[in-house]
Amino acid sequence: MTRPAVSEVGRALGVVAARDLHRQARHPGALVAQGVQVVFFLLVYAIGFDGMIGSVDGLPFSAYVFPGIITIQVVTLGVSSGLTYAFDREYGMLREMLVAPVPRLCLPLGKVLATAVVAAGQAAAMLAFGPLLGLPLTVSGYVLGVLAFAVASAVFGLLGMLLATLVPQVQVLQSVVQMAMYPLLFLSGSVFRPDSGPRWLTAALKANPMTYATDGIRHLVVPGHGSFPLWLDLAVVVGLAAALATALRWRVGR
Repeated sequence: MTRPAVSEVGRALGVVAARDLHRQARHPGALVAQGVQVVFFLLVYAIGFDGMIGSVDGLPFSAYVFPGIITIQVVTLGVSSGLTYAFDREYGMLREMLVAPVPRLCLPLGKVLATAVVAAGQAAAMLAFGPLLGLPLTVSGYVLGVLAFAVASAVFGLLGMLLATLVPQVQVLQSVVQMAMYPLLFLSGSVFRPDSGPRWLTAALKANPMTYATDGIRHLVVPGHGSFPLWLDLAVVVGLAAALATALRWRVGR
C-alpha cells in the first residue's frame, strides 16, 4: 500500500480542522461561557488578592497571574478537545473518515490544529487586556505569548486525544478528563510561584509538565519573571509533545 502524498495528508488535516472550527463558530455560547470563566478567575485570583498580596517579583499580583490564568483556559480547551473527538468517533463524521485513505493520525491531529487556532484567538483577545492589570506588555511579548498559548493548547490537546483513545466510553472519558485536569491545572504554578510553597508542594509542581508550559509563557510575555530557565521549559514541553504524539500514533495505528 503506497503512502498518501503530503498534500493529501494536509488536506485531511484541513478538512477535520475546518469542520471543527465551523462547528464552534455555530455555537458561540460556548466561547462566551469560557470567557466568563476567565473573568471569574481574574476577579478572584487577580483583582481579589491584589491588595492583600501586593507584588510578585516586582509585578502587581494581578499582572503576574494573568498569563497563568490564560494558560489554564487554553490548556482546559486542549484537554477537553478529546471529548469532542471521542463523541465524533462514536456518533459523528469521524466514523466515515476512519475508512478514508489517509493516516488515521490525521483525525486527532486535525482536531488538535483546530483547538490551537481557537486557543490563539482567545489568547489574543484576553492578552490584549493585560496592560489594564499592570502587565508591561510589548508587541513582541504579545505575539510570542499568543503563539505560546496556541502551542500549549495543542500539546495538551494531544493529551486529550490520547485519553480519548485509552478510554473508549464517552461517559467514562468525561470523568477521566475531569480527574486529570484538576491536578494538572491547579498544581502548575499558574496562580502562584512554583517555588513558594512547602517542599512537598514544590515537588508536585516540578513533576507537573504544565508548570513548565506556564513558566515558559511568563518568560515570553514578561521577560525575566520565570522561575526556571527558559531552555528547561522548552525542553519539557517539546519532550512532552514528542512523547504524546508517539503514544497517540501507536494507539490510533496507521
